[in-house]
Amino acid sequence: MGAHPVQAREARRAGRGRRAGLSLVAPALAALLSGCSFLSSAPSVQPPHAPAIEAEARLWHQASTAFSDGRYAAAVHLYERYLTTYPKSRRVPEAHWELGQSYEQMGEVTAALKEYRTLTTAGGATAAILSTYADRALHRIESLKNHTIPTAGAGSGHTAMYISFASLPPMGQVQTWLRQLSAQGISAVVMDASPDASFSRPALPLSAGVAEQARDQPTGALFATSRAPVVADWLGVVVPQAHELGLSIYAVVDLWRAPLFERRPEFRSLIYDPTRRRLHPWRQFDLLSPATQSLIAPFLTDLARTGVDGMVLRARTDNSFAYEISDSTLRRFEAHFQQPSSDVAQALRDRMAVRPNEPVPTSDKTLWRWVGWKAREELEVLGGWRKQLQKAMPRLRLVLEIHPEALSNPTAALVNWGEDAAEARRRGFDLLLGGTSREASDVRAFAGAYKGWSRDVVQREKGEPQTLPQGWVMLRTPADHQNGMFLGLAQQADELRTPDIRHLVFVPSAVGTLP
Repeated sequence: MGAHPVQAREARRAGRGRRAGLSLVAPALAALLSGCSFLSSAPSVQPPHAPAIEAEARLWHQASTAFSDGRYAAAVHLYERYLTTYPKSRRVPEAHWELGQSYEQMGEVTAALKEYRTLTTAGGATAAILSTYADRALHRIESLKNHTIPTAGAGSGHTAMYISFASLPPMGQVQTWLRQLSAQGISAVVMDASPDASFSRPALPLSAGVAEQARDQPTGALFATSRAPVVADWLGVVVPQAHELGLSIYAVVDLWRAPLFERRPEFRSLIYDPTRRRLHPWRQFDLLSPATQSLIAPFLTDLARTGVDGMVLRARTDNSFAYEISDSTLRRFEAHFQQPSSDVAQALRDRMAVRPNEPVPTSDKTLWRWVGWKAREELEVLGGWRKQLQKAMPRLRLVLEIHPEALSNPTAALVNWGEDAAEARRRGFDLLLGGTSREASDVRAFAGAYKGWSRDVVQREKGEPQTLPQGWVMLRTPADHQNGMFLGLAQQADELRTPDIRHLVFVPSAVGTLP
């Protein structure tokens, strides 16, 4: 029998009421029960912010895929972008965890510890999620601090290509160019932060004045900065596209000679002429001058904000370290050692007068005191900048270029160039055996000099390990390249890489040969 007409009408009204009630609570249920399978079959109105949800999901998928594919540098940048773009997402704890894991795979212990500590104090997620990741993070912190579990990326190294400003492709071809490099096994690109910092720049004669510079190249920065003239924002174009492919970017900077700042006298050193007992203007910046430091520090900060993975700081090009003098440096020396600066001048004159096989003059102690103190002071300045930059960007590496003398004849390197490789290594700096690129056969010879780059020589701060120092060497590329495509570099790098020299930087033999 059919339902009574009155009962049918009541039933229909009740049904409409129930449907109306469900329509009011459906959005709340969807938000509360998102992810439950039975909701997927129910029809729903597309929310207005669906494109934003799709963008978030796409970014997360890209980061997760990069991690699972072993492209850890790309994963780091994608997870960092996710955290910056979606700071209130429920995936924030997972993103910090995956960041820490990526850093571990890259051998970046300090950066990994920072991400794990964030998880132990994080807020804004459900208690269950936080508890799970906090427990994992505490375990990893303890393991990394005690070094009981080695990082998977500790034995890895870069097969890098040095690209001078003159060899850069047109901006519109950057993506194709980077893909070609990646396809050849290149994992990092070392490129100029300014044309003046180039490893391939022409050397100036010793007689050149402060104002004399190479005239056939533009002057300025190759990244966005308000601290100096800008040629073009090359790093702003290259860095994000390189990171999408898992390539790292290292910027070459010359703190001694790159003419990006004002040329007021207080920014530069003087050079002491022992024979004439006179001071002359010199072309190199004085890193120990507070005026110079106030210019360079924000300049480096702007460079770090481009997202580069590291900076290669050029070495001096003039072997004049012992004779580089400024009034403020001499006053600090006098105050530190309670010794008059006239003793320094006498020591420099005595050094010039010494002939082979003659006894060491009595002023020799003053000379070593002067060059040793000045070299440590410069390292202290560089170390302060390194600490400041890595506080904001823990994975950033600072690589100091050194001359071969720093390994083969340390005392000569200290007097001539102000280079103390052992002290720089102890402070956690990477070292690049730079200058003229070398034949592959030289790597084995230099590997012995780099031997012993263990964590034992690195200073510890508050009982925690710093990023371990690593060795870099610049090599000539093989002669058999076709149309700018350098074949076999990755295989050659794998054969030459040693536990102490992990990063090999190949230098093209001519300008304009890259794709």
